[in-house]
Amino acid sequence: MARTKQIVDAIKVALKQQGITYRVLAQKLAVSESTVKQMFANGNFSLNRLDAICELLELDITALLELSESLEDRVTALSLEQEQALIEDKKLLVVAYCLVNHWKVHEIVARYQISDTEIVTLLARLDKMRLIELQPNNRVRLIMANNFSWNPNGPIEKYFRSIVQTEFFNSTFEEDGALRVVKNGVLTVKSHADLRNRLKMLDAFFDELSEQERKLPASERKGITMILAIRNWHVSIFADLERIQD
Repeated sequence: MARTKQIVDAIKVALKQQGITYRVLAQKLAVSESTVKQMFANGNFSLNRLDAICELLELDITALLELSESLEDRVTALSLEQEQALIEDKKLLVVAYCLVNHWKVHEIVARYQISDTEIVTLLARLDKMRLIELQPNNRVRLIMANNFSWNPNGPIEKYFRSIVQTEFFNSTFEEDGALRVVKNGVLTVKSHADLRNRLKMLDAFFDELSEQERKLPASERKGITMILAIRNWHVSIFADLERIQD
């Protein structure tokens, strides 16, 4: 029933995006407006009706299902216990990372030293942690959002600072596809705020690209890490030389 509601909600969103009212939809389907309203209220669509609506919207069933998935409420923040469980088990962390980036289970097993038996156990643990929903034949429905946030000074943040961040910046950034931009300047509060907003827009664009390409095979995608950071800060040698203000 919950899945049906998601599809109905997706149709409503698509209709609204294209400016199609219930009245117009009724005319296209050759039924009364009250019949259309009742269909949406009950979530009772025949396959022929669903096909007709998709044709009107110029969407196929797959695109409609993807739209419904995008409307799902996903876990956007982990508990400290969930973070700790991921950090303590390297294979569990790898599987969770891959699934959040829409890898198929067989792609994970093919890429990493994880056996068929191990992957089943790891998937069951992630299901128990309510990060995924494990379905028959080891199919996975994501519950955790790919752009989830982690706890300040929590296990993932500590892992990031001590290992990931250090490894990431231990590079010349001269390899293909790499880019490092370092800027120092003196800006007004307003310009500082404008720059932060631009960085937030870039953050959202990264998520948009990731979402658009999530259905592509893992072999056609590469792991990309982007770190955006801005703060009021001086290199320590400058800070150390500053006079103490009264």
